[in-house]
Parts: sequence; C-alpha cells; structure tokens
Amino acid sequence: MNIFSSFFIRNKEGLTLFFYLLLSFLFMTTSDRALVEGLRRVSVQTIGRIESTVSIFRSYFNLYEKNSELRRQNTLLSFENFQLQEALLENIRLKKFLKISYQFKYKLIPAKVIGYSPHEIVTGFRIIAKGITEKHKGAAVMTVGGLVGRVVETSPPFAICQILLDPTSRVSVRIQRNREVGVVSWDGENGLQLNYIPNTIEVLPGDIIFTSGLSQIYPPNIKVGVVTAIEKNPNEMFQKIRVKPSVNFSALEEVFIVEMEPSVDEARK
Repeated sequence: MNIFSSFFIRNKEGLTLFFYLLLSFLFMTTSDRALVEGLRRVSVQTIGRIESTVSIFRSYFNLYEKNSELRRQNTLLSFENFQLQEALLENIRLKKFLKISYQFKYKLIPAKVIGYSPHEIVTGFRIIAKGITEKHKGAAVMTVGGLVGRVVETSPPFAICQILLDPTSRVSVRIQRNREVGVVSWDGENGLQLNYIPNTIEVLPGDIIFTSGLSQIYPPNIKVGVVTAIEKNPNEMFQKIRVKPSVNFSALEEVFIVEMEPSVDEARK
C-alpha cells in the first residue's frame, strides 16, 4: 500500500466531512440551480468512486493477508506430510530388518550410519549402535539388500565400517547357479569384480553372487551382487567379471552388525 492510499484510508471520514463542508459553502454562496444540481451530481459520482476505490483496496489487502495465511498453512501441511512419509518409509525398512533377523541364525545388532569414515583409514562409514563393543571388531556388516562390509575399528558406541568398495576389501564368494568360488574386490570405479574364475567355467550376466562362508568374518549366503559383464581372454587363465553390488552405498541409513556365534572351542572356555 503506497503513502497516499494509506493516508486516505486512515483519514477517510475527515476528508469526506471536509468535502461536504466545501459543497455546503458552495451551495450557500450560489443561487444558480443548474450549478447546484451539477455540483450534486459531481459530488455523488466522486464520493461513489472514492468509496469504490477504498473498497477495492480493502479487498486486495484482505485477500493478501488470507493468501499469506493459506501459504503458511500449506507449508506446514507439506512439512507434516513429508514427515509422515519419512516415518512410513522408516517403518517399512524396520519391518524388513525384523524379517531378516527372524530368518538369520546370527545375532544382528542394528546400527545407524552417521557419516563417512576418515579416508586415511578406509573407504566406508562411521556408525553408531548401542550394542557395539570391542569384540565386534572384524564383524560383518549387512543391510536388507546384502553385504555392506566389515567393522575395522571400534570405540563404543561408535565404529568404522569398511565397505566393499574399499581398495583393500576382499570377500570370498560363491556363484549361486554353478557353486563356483571366487573372490570379490573393488573394480576401481563404482562396482566390484569377481576374481579367480577360470575361463572354462560358464558365468552369465544375471548370476547372483553370495558370500561363500569360507571365512571367519563373513557368514555364508549373504548376497553380494549380480554379474553384469564377462570378458574372456584366451591368453589369460581367468575371466574378467564385473559385478554390480546389491547394496546402494550412497543411500545407506541403517545397517546390521552380524554377531557370529562362538565356535565350540570358544564356548568351552
């Protein structure tokens, strides 16, 4: 609202009174009937237009205030809707976790990803969990999708998880379809490579890769990834096999630390 319209609205009654007094003075000082009638018509039209303008201004600013309030309420509703969606998605993830925990024979400790690990240590994440202890150093870490990596450092309740994309990571795996055993490592880009599979072994795109269980760190039958490409060189003994990880490492929020049961010898101690 500009200064003129603001002044007019605040002093509308006084200005109207002044206008009528001016007309009255003109009426009293003149006897010309035509002039009086003309002044009356002009005064009626003028007052009508002024009232109409004031009414438009009032309506505009009333609508502006209502629209502002509606936008505020819409923003709040949108935020609440987003919060409900996040709660629903978290519920779904937790249900999946619970389903895994019922089917998995090892104890699973839920942990939260809180950041990236220092690069001078490993490529991975910092995680936090209520149940983390020193004995979990070296334990496998997994999620709904499959294997994430392993715990390499602990400082309860925090830990550092080395992921499969770390250059030093090595995991013994098995091809589900033909049961062949190999070793998965980082491919130098955004995926994995399956090593030590001879050229004589048939490997197909879509073959699923699981942990072999031939390790004291990784339990068997945790999904690692899916074969995407195979390259055979007759001058080399082993195939070059590309594997897409089953876990989306850029979208991890919750993970599980796999607490393996002690061996018979350890249980007797």
